[in-house]
Amino acid sequence: MDFTIQHFIALAPLLITSATLVVVMLAIAWRRNHAQTFLLSVAGLNLALLSIFPVLKVAPLAVTPLLQIDQFACLYMALILVATLACVTLAHAYLGDGSSGYPGNREELYLLILLAAAGGLVLVSAQNLAGLFIGLELLSVPVYGLVAYAFFNKRSLEAGIKYMVLSAAGSGFLLFGMALLYAEAGSLSFSGIGQALAATGLPSPLAQLGLGMMLIGLAFKLSLVPFHLWTPDVYEGAPAPVAAFLATASKVAVFAVLVRLFQLSPVASSGVLSNVLTVIAIAAILVGNLLALTQSNL
Repeated sequence: MDFTIQHFIALAPLLITSATLVVVMLAIAWRRNHAQTFLLSVAGLNLALLSIFPVLKVAPLAVTPLLQIDQFACLYMALILVATLACVTLAHAYLGDGSSGYPGNREELYLLILLAAAGGLVLVSAQNLAGLFIGLELLSVPVYGLVAYAFFNKRSLEAGIKYMVLSAAGSGFLLFGMALLYAEAGSLSFSGIGQALAATGLPSPLAQLGLGMMLIGLAFKLSLVPFHLWTPDVYEGAPAPVAAFLATASKVAVFAVLVRLFQLSPVASSGVLSNVLTVIAIAAILVGNLLALTQSNL
C-alpha cells in the first residue's frame, strides 16, 4: 500500500512512543543517568499525547489492514499515555535518587514501561486478529520483567513468575480461539469475521467455541472472575508503579480491543456468548466486592 503523510500523522502517537523507546535505549547504553532517562521518557510521552490532536483531523483512517485509527482509538490512546505518564512519574519517586534509593539498575524500568505502552497503543487500534495478538504480546512481555523488577524481594520474583505462567496460558487460549475463528470465517479482520458469521445466521458451534476461548484469554488479562486469582499476588509483589500500570494502562488497552471486537462483529455478541459475558460481569461485581470486604491489605 502507498503511505501518504496522512498515514504518518495517524500513526504519530505510536511512532513517537517507539522513537522515545529507541532514544531511551541508546541513552542508557551511552551513560546511565536516572534523571536523564526519566526526562527523556516524560518528554516522549508528552509529545505522543500532544500528537493525538492532529490525528483527530485525519481520523478515521485504516493504516494497513492491521490498524484502524479512529476517534475510539484516539480516546484510548490518550488514556493509555496519560496512565503511563502517571506511572513513570510514580516510578521516579519509587526508585529515588542516589544511594538511598533503589539498589539495582533504575533506568531499564522506564524502557519496559514505554515498551508496554507501545503495545497498548497497537492494541487499541487493532482491527485484525494478528494486530490484536502482536499488541497484546508487546504489552504483556515487558510487564513480566516489570513485575519482577524488585528482584531483591522474594514476593516480586514470585509475582513475576506467576504472571508469566498464567499470562502464557491466557495467550494459549487466545491463539487457539483465533485459530478456530479463522477456520470458520476464513478471515483475520474483525469486520471480515463479522460478515462471515452474519452470512451464516447464527454463529456455528466452532465459531462460538473460538470466540469463547478468545474471551477466556482476554478475561485472564482483564482479571475477570473466575480468571482473577493471579491478580492479588501479582499486585502485592509488583513494585507500586508497576501495579498502577497493570491496573490502568494494561486493563484499558485490553478492554478497548474487546469492545472493538464486539462492535465490528455484532454476531459475536449474540447468543451464548452474550449470556456468558453477562454471567462474568455479575460474578466480577459480586465476587470483587465481597472479597474486598474481607481484605486487611491495601
